Amino acid sequence: VKIFLLLAAFVCNSFSSGSEGNEYQIKAMFIFNFTKYVEWPETKDAGDFTIGVIGESEILEPLERIATQKKVGNKKIIVKKLSLDDEDYCNIVIISKSRLNKLELVEKKYAGKGVLVISDESSRPAAINLVTRDNKVRFEITQSLAKSGGVKISSQLLALAVTVH
Repeated sequence: VKIFLLLAAFVCNSFSSGSEGNEYQIKAMFIFNFTKYVEWPETKDAGDFTIGVIGESEILEPLERIATQKKVGNKKIIVKKLSLDDEDYCNIVIISKSRLNKLELVEKKYAGKGVLVISDESSRPAAINLVTRDNKVRFEITQSLAKSGGVKISSQLLALAVTVH
């Protein structure tokens, strides 16, 4: 039953992306839903749940809206714009289309620190790549990159990815 509910949540949130704004609302909901199926190290349990965005992206506003309405467990969600030089800890780091050329640098910077790196439409793998196929938002998972980032992705989420590496 749980896997069915998870599948229903993702399918309902992956309808045709039509306009760009709608696409980023869907991607933001995907990211929020990912938080339910990813394990962060226990040492990262204190404080707020932080999502950082590197580069210019239309995902900031929908993420900020979600942050005002929802929590991850009992943690308040903080969304912030990051530069490549920021040293602040984030549970999730999203690298926008405009900064994809820095994806490898970002992955190295956060390796082993309990950070889930998500890319927006990348041909290079991140732990999770958000992709648009047939006008629908989907996601790909690269388990080795999630593991090297210090997080564990549940088998339930793996089962819903369009591709698992």
